[in-house]
Amino acid sequence: MISSMTGFGSGSAGGEHGQVKVELRSVNSRYCDIQIRCPPRLQRFEAGVRARLRRRIGRGKITLFVDWEDAAAATPLPTLDKELAWHYFDELEKLCGIFGMEGRPDLAVVAGLPGLFKIAQTAPQPEALEELLAEAVDAALDDFARMCAKEGQALVRDLRERVVGLQGTLERVEAMAGEARHRHLARLRERVEALVRPGEVDEDRLAQEVAMLAERSDTTEEVVRFRSHNAQFLDTLDRGGEVGKRLNFILQEMNREANTISSKSTESEIVHLVLEIKEEVERLREQVQNLA
Repeated sequence: MISSMTGFGSGSAGGEHGQVKVELRSVNSRYCDIQIRCPPRLQRFEAGVRARLRRRIGRGKITLFVDWEDAAAATPLPTLDKELAWHYFDELEKLCGIFGMEGRPDLAVVAGLPGLFKIAQTAPQPEALEELLAEAVDAALDDFARMCAKEGQALVRDLRERVVGLQGTLERVEAMAGEARHRHLARLRERVEALVRPGEVDEDRLAQEVAMLAERSDTTEEVVRFRSHNAQFLDTLDRGGEVGKRLNFILQEMNREANTISSKSTESEIVHLVLEIKEEVERLREQVQNLA
């Protein structure tokens, strides 16, 4: 399967230590360039996250955003300091005795004394937090892969249509080049014959010169090679996988053949057609940059 290099994916995972949310974005790049933005307490796990991303993504400029909602921070639990409570109670009873007051200390008074209740903070274990992060990253990668595959299918359809169109234009160039070659040779013979007296034309020498000129303007080899590049391009799409670099190389060869055909052509119509071919090759190249 051929995938796009550009895409987006999101994932989340929750547990007793809170919820981790991950967003993954990628644009085209020659290399695998990863940037991770996450809370300070999760930065210790960045190396593992990078390795996880590299196992699934071959190329692209990747940005990973991580957000963590700490369950302990979100719902702090108050706990009673029993030792301090008994101390307060004993001291209040002593105070009642000093003032000759009957009864026991009022519970509402005791409960309002400072420091009686503490907020329990439960720090998550690193292993559990790392597992939660990994689960969220995997979910984002799965979502990212689905989007990239869908985009890749659309790109492949567009590339196929463009290459088929290129082949049609190339056939027109080939037909026009054959007709132009015959016209050019006929005009050359007429000019030579006009410059010499009747009977003085050396037919063998004229045939040699005409053959040399014909060879210099013949674009048959370039057209054949271009057609072969088209076939290789479509074959590469059929094989699938990571095809971006190979397709880009094939397009360079197509452009090279188009330049040679243009330089050999003397007919303006052929030159214009070759210009259309080069423009379409450039459009193909722009699309291929988005493939992994």
